[in-house]
Amino acid sequence: MILSAGTIVYSGTSGIISGVVTDSATGEKLEGVNVIVEGTDLTTVTDANGYYVITNVPPGDYRVTTSLVGYSDSEVRKISVLMDVTASVDVGMTQAVAQEESVVVTESRPMIQRDIVPTMYVVDDNQEKMVKSQPNLLYQAPGLVITQPGVVPDEGGYPHIRGGRANQIGYLMDGIPITEPVTNGFGTNIATVGLDKMEIYAGGYRPEYGNATSGIFNQIVKTGKTSPGVSLEMLSGAQAFTGVHPEIGGITANGGDYYVSSYIWRSELEGMDYNQVGSEDTIGKFNYPIGGKDKMTFLYGTGSAKYQWPYIHAQTFGPDGLQDIDPERDHTHQSYLLNALTLNHTISASSFFTVRPYYFRNRWKLDAVSNPDEIGYWWDAESATTGLQLDYTNQISPKHLLKAGTTRMASNNRYWATVPYYQQLFELPEYNYTANTDSIQTGLYLQDQMRLSPKWGAEVGLRYDRMKYDKEVNEDTSESQTSPRLGLSYALDHRSNLRFSYGKMIQFAPTQSMERDYTDSFWADFYGLADADLRPERCTQYDLGWERQVNDNYSVQVTPFYRKFTDMLQVEMPDPDLPYYEYKNLGNGSSSGLELLLKKRMSSNWSGWFAYTYQKARAQASNDREEVIPGVYHWVDWDQRHTAVAVLNFARSDWNYSLMGQYGSGLPYNLDDGDPDTNLPGEETNSIRSPSYTMFNLNISREVKGGWLPQGQMNFSIANLFNSHTVLDRDTDGEPTSHIAPRFVSMSYTRRF
Repeated sequence: MILSAGTIVYSGTSGIISGVVTDSATGEKLEGVNVIVEGTDLTTVTDANGYYVITNVPPGDYRVTTSLVGYSDSEVRKISVLMDVTASVDVGMTQAVAQEESVVVTESRPMIQRDIVPTMYVVDDNQEKMVKSQPNLLYQAPGLVITQPGVVPDEGGYPHIRGGRANQIGYLMDGIPITEPVTNGFGTNIATVGLDKMEIYAGGYRPEYGNATSGIFNQIVKTGKTSPGVSLEMLSGAQAFTGVHPEIGGITANGGDYYVSSYIWRSELEGMDYNQVGSEDTIGKFNYPIGGKDKMTFLYGTGSAKYQWPYIHAQTFGPDGLQDIDPERDHTHQSYLLNALTLNHTISASSFFTVRPYYFRNRWKLDAVSNPDEIGYWWDAESATTGLQLDYTNQISPKHLLKAGTTRMASNNRYWATVPYYQQLFELPEYNYTANTDSIQTGLYLQDQMRLSPKWGAEVGLRYDRMKYDKEVNEDTSESQTSPRLGLSYALDHRSNLRFSYGKMIQFAPTQSMERDYTDSFWADFYGLADADLRPERCTQYDLGWERQVNDNYSVQVTPFYRKFTDMLQVEMPDPDLPYYEYKNLGNGSSSGLELLLKKRMSSNWSGWFAYTYQKARAQASNDREEVIPGVYHWVDWDQRHTAVAVLNFARSDWNYSLMGQYGSGLPYNLDDGDPDTNLPGEETNSIRSPSYTMFNLNISREVKGGWLPQGQMNFSIANLFNSHTVLDRDTDGEPTSHIAPRFVSMSYTRRF
C-alpha cells in the first residue's frame, strides 16, 4: 500500500556527521575512538579504518569530541549540520604525554563542505537580522533569499531562481511541502517566523526533492535546544508600521524541548499597489524522546494576512451570486494551517527511518470587484492536503550512503472565479466558473551518495513522480515521469573542491488549469471545459561549481549554470475574435549564467558576504497567461543581467553594525502604440530596460545590560538609506508601474527574560 500510494517525495529532517580519526603525527587510523556529539545522546566508536558515522542528527551547530586512552581529547566546534547533508569531520589526535593531564585540541571548522554536491546556499537567523529591510520584506522569505546567488527578484520583489518562473519553486518547512497544488504557489504568508536556517537549492537538488523545476527553499524551524529562553521584540516605524515578535524555547526534564514563536504586524505601505497590510503568523515545534532510539516531533504553523487596495466596492459574490454589502476596500485575504507529526526511529548509529503524517490547508480570496464602472475580479480558492512521508537512510559503508523514500499527498481543491469586466465591457453572459479538480500526487526515490576515493565523490539517484487529477465533469487523467539525477565532486586539495551536477526536474500542472466548469454554456462553447491532458513542465539543468577556502576565515564559490525549459504552460486562443483561452504545453525557454559567493566568517570583529548573479534568461513567454509564437523568444520579465548583494557586519563590545548594498542592472520591458502595422523602437517584447539601481540598508543594534531598560537589545534600521526612487518597471505606454520602495525607518526593542 505504501509503494502504490504517494506524492512528491521530500526527505527527512536529520543530517549526518561522519569522518576518519587519525594520529596527527603518523597518520595512522585509530580504532576504538569514542566519538560524541555534545548536547545529544548520539555516540559511536571508530572501526578498524578509523571511520565513524552518526546519522539522525537534528539540524543545528554542534561540538564533536573524541577520546582514546593514550591520546589527548580532541574537540571540533561549530559543526553545522544541515537537513539531508553529511558533515565531514576528520579529526587528528595527539598522543598524550605520560603523567600529564589531557589537553583538549580544538580543530578549526572548514568553511566548505565537500559532501554537498548540489549547489546549496544557507542563510541563518543571525544573517537575517543583518538584512532587515522594508516592512513587507521583514521576516519574509523573499527579503532573505534574494541576498543569495542565483536568486533574482522581479519588479514586485518575488524571487526567481536561475531564470525560472516564481511558481516553479518548491517551498518546504522542515522538509514538508507548503506549495499549494491549485496554482503551484506559496501556500503560507511567506513569513520566516521561527527560522533557524534557510536552505536554498539553486540547482542540482537531490531526488528526494521533487515537483519543482526551478529550485528549493527549505526553512528549518528552531528548537528549544537551538533557541532556549524567552524574548519579546516590539517594533515600530514609518508607514504606520507596528509589530510584535515573541519567542519562547526550552528543554524539558525528560530531554525533550519546545519552541513557540509569533510575528504580528501592521503597516500602510508607500509606493505599493496594496497600501495597507495586516498579518499574523505562529509556529510551534515540540520534540519528545521515546526511549533511547525513538523521537516524536510535532510541528504546528498557522497564519493569516490581509492586503488592501485603495479602491471601494459595495458588491461581492456569495452562494447566491452577486450581492450588496456595506462598502469596503478591495482586498486579498489568505490563511493557512499546518500540522505535522514526525516519528523518528534510530536503527543503529548508521541507519534510521522516519514516518511523517501531516495536514496542510490554505485558503486565499481576492475581493476586488470595485464599482460597476471599473474592471472587477473575484475568486475564492482553498486546498486541503493530507500527506504521509516515509524515508529511510543507511550509511551502508564508508563509501555508500543509501537513501530511499515515498510519499502520498491527497489534496481536496476548489476554485471559484468570476470576472464582471467581461459582462460589462463586451455585454456577454455571466463569466463565472469553478475549477474543483482534486489531486493525488505520488513520489518514489532512491539515491546512493558515494565516496569513491579520498578525492572523488558521486551521487546517483532516480525519482518517479505521478499525479492523478480527479475532475468533476470530464474523465480523470494522470501523468507520470521518471527523472535521473547525477552529481560528481573532486577534491583538488583539503581546501578546494570541484562539483558537477545534472538533473531532469518536472513540475505537474496546477489543478486550476485542468478543468473549468462554467455556469453559462456560452463560455463553455468557446472556451470548452478545459478538458486538459497537460504534461508536466520540464527542466534539464547542468552546473559546474568550484569552491575554495582561501584561508581560515574566507571562502569563495563560483558556479556557472545552464538550463533548458520545455513543455511550459501557455494559453492558446481558440477563436482570435474572442478573449478566451485554453492551456497548452507550448512554452520553451533557456537560461544560463554564473553565480559567485564570497564569504567571511567573524574574525577581527568583521563578517559578511558578497553574492553576485550573472543571468541570461529567454523564453517564448514570461508567464502561463501569455500566448506564444513558435520559434520566437525574448527576455523574460525578470531577466536582470547583473544582480549583486554585499553585506558587511561589524561587531564590537555591545554594538553591532550591518550595512547591506543591493544592485540590479535593470529589468526589461517594451512599448506598444496599439497599432499592429507600426513598429516603433522598443515595441519588440522586452527589448528595452529600466535603469540600473543601487540601494542600501543600515541596521544598528546594541545590547542592553541594565539601566533604565531591562536586559535585551535595541535595534535601529533604515531601509533604502538614501531614499532612491529608481523605476523598476514600466507598462507598454512607458508609465512607471513599480519603483524602489521609499525610505523606511524602524526601531525595535527585544526584551530577554
